[in-house]
Amino acid sequence: MIKNIAIAAFALIAATAAASANGLLSDSATPITKMIENHAKPGDKAVSVSNPEVTYRVLENGMVERKNSRFDTTTYIDPTAVLRDRNRR
Repeated sequence: MIKNIAIAAFALIAATAAASANGLLSDSATPITKMIENHAKPGDKAVSVSNPEVTYRVLENGMVERKNSRFDTTTYIDPTAVLRDRNRR
């Protein structure tokens, strides 16, 4: 009986730790990481520290716009796509 309770408690703790690791983001995370992990608000902007020519901006629809002024390129990142991929089985 105690063995079954211990196994159930271990499984519950493991599942809870995994769930919180995917949903929470550290306060010390960079603004770009917050944007890409869907923890930013529309209108938020950030500039890459390693390459100041790259800027990020959260659009009204939740997509993240990444612009590289040096190469005149724009890419769009969907932060919710990662969560959708994790939930597919």
